[in-house]
Amino acid sequence: MKTRFLTSAVAITLLALTACGGEHATAGTAPANTDLEVRALDGIAWNSKSYTAASTDGSITLFAANDSSLPHNLQVLDSTGKKVGKQVDIVKAGSSATVEVTIAPGNYRIVCEVPGHTNMNSTLTVT
Repeated sequence: MKTRFLTSAVAITLLALTACGGEHATAGTAPANTDLEVRALDGIAWNSKSYTAASTDGSITLFAANDSSLPHNLQVLDSTGKKVGKQVDIVKAGSSATVEVTIAPGNYRIVCEVPGHTNMNSTLTVT
């Protein structure tokens, strides 16, 4: 009797743990007026190593989304490492944000400043 109860309890516990693990939400679709879409993916990576955006009136509309199970943020840096615009926090799986960034044509980097996420470092060319 004890063995049957123990076996059932172990099976239920394993089923519960399996159901909770590995799930994450996918952030929604970028709005129609988006100039640049950047998505954080599992594996601590952006969805592209390089991005291109056209600056309209000196700014771009950026959509940042977290399709990862880890917390992230997004920061645009100029060629000297100076921050351009505000940091975008996309800390929960499935979270997203749309921001307008004042930016001149040139070359930039898109980074995640969460400790340990240094490989989230992509190029951005603004025309």
